[in-house]
Amino acid sequence: MIKAKFSNFYRRTLYALFTVSWVTGTAFFSLSRWFMVEGDFGPEKHPWQFPVLMAHGASAFLVMFFFGFIMASHVPITWKLKQIRTIGIILVSCVAFQMLSAYLLYYLANEEIRDVVANLHALIGFLLPLVLTIHIIHALRLRRKAKKIAMSY
Repeated sequence: MIKAKFSNFYRRTLYALFTVSWVTGTAFFSLSRWFMVEGDFGPEKHPWQFPVLMAHGASAFLVMFFFGFIMASHVPITWKLKQIRTIGIILVSCVAFQMLSAYLLYYLANEEIRDVVANLHALIGFLLPLVLTIHIIHALRLRRKAKKIAMSY
């Protein structure tokens, strides 16, 4: 069961999955935008682009799985604390947007809308570690503050 504070195993696993998802997502975006190779019939996509996308999809799927646990246990417990609710809402919104936009990227046929969604997905995904870091720093500060108050009694 997840509480306000995650177990070391769960936290490390989640951070590893987020890292793999971020690295593969950033690599895919870079490969798809700036790296072409010369093929038999002219420029073509980099050969690593599809394997990197498959790794990104797999890690993102596992992040979604863990996100479900977080939504079911961590969010309801910490919602009552109210102190870092805003950054928590932003973090949940970013992850939810990533899931929705990934679905749209898979099924959207309109290329113009697809390009906009792809760029927004990349932007939010690129910034997600910053949002997560801010959330974690605020939580650690609150925990330290609570410890000081508890020790003073």
